[in-house]
Amino acid sequence: MTHSTTPDGSADPATSVPDAPVLSARDLQVAYRTGKNTSVRALRGVSFDLYPESSLALVGESGCGKTTLGLALLRLLPTLGEITGGSVAFTGEDGRRRDVTSMTQAQLRRWRWSEAAMVFQGAQNAFNPVLTIGQQMADTLTDHAPGKIGRREILERSAEALRSVRLEPRRVLGSYPHELSGGMKQRALIAASLLLRPRLLVLDEPTTALDILTQRTVIDLLAELRAEYKFAMIFISHDLALAAELADRVITMYAGTVIETGSTRDIFSAPKHPYTSKLINAVPPVSGDLPELASIPGAPPSLATLPPGCTFAPRCELATDECLRAEPELIPLTERPADMTHAAACIHHDQVHHERKVIARA
Repeated sequence: MTHSTTPDGSADPATSVPDAPVLSARDLQVAYRTGKNTSVRALRGVSFDLYPESSLALVGESGCGKTTLGLALLRLLPTLGEITGGSVAFTGEDGRRRDVTSMTQAQLRRWRWSEAAMVFQGAQNAFNPVLTIGQQMADTLTDHAPGKIGRREILERSAEALRSVRLEPRRVLGSYPHELSGGMKQRALIAASLLLRPRLLVLDEPTTALDILTQRTVIDLLAELRAEYKFAMIFISHDLALAAELADRVITMYAGTVIETGSTRDIFSAPKHPYTSKLINAVPPVSGDLPELASIPGAPPSLATLPPGCTFAPRCELATDECLRAEPELIPLTERPADMTHAAACIHHDQVHHERKVIARA
């Protein structure tokens, strides 16, 4: 990405000139079959661009579509899920743009891990319990590396990847998953995902079920690895403090669609969708007096029976009759390059008043 600079010499995100996106989703739609002739729409027209070396956080309550979006981007949906509309385009280092939704299984096999990889939620279940970590890393290299790769190179690459996440290769390569702690398994999983230096890394809840010190280690590692390997990153998280710390951009999802998007600075200092504002205010600050935390009344709607108009209206104190007539589209709120545009799907965005922002964890 090409940047102009501020007077102090730092990059000015408001005047950045983006390169071609690594990943572009347009009107992406996903449905899960619930019966012989019935289905539920889990994603409803999601569109965004992800630029080289940038980091995007997907946030929202459970069931909003974050994980489904991550899986759909890499064509990893479970059997009952399918992409029913839209497109996903990936641009490689060679500048060639490919439609992920039309790739054959053979093409997907070559593309995954080598150019795009995913770290799944729950490292304790991600590894095969009957194979050593070394065997599983070797299988990844053998199956996905371009051309043939010898045993010595496999060992060297595996050891290098483990060292990059602060793990001792001699200790880990010969270990079975159950012999490693949760934090070690998570780091080993990140190492395995980076074996072939992909251009895109998707992480689903990378710090879930880890103690606070191990979370800190993983967060620091992700920042270091991104700086070293220059990959673009999408991470899915309930942890808004994590999003504030690691993301360049944030997408808030609700009921299977994007309701707000913008730079991390814009989202956390001046959210313009009432749902985003309430999510942020529900997170306690890491220092100072503890204010009264906001709660969000009600519950997310069933995807099988969405309410008319704005899907957040039944829980929103700003809702009016106009909100019930049609589902609002994203409204651009800033005149910035596409990768930093602040937009919100709320006709009352000018009435959203936000008094405090999340402070990244210590």
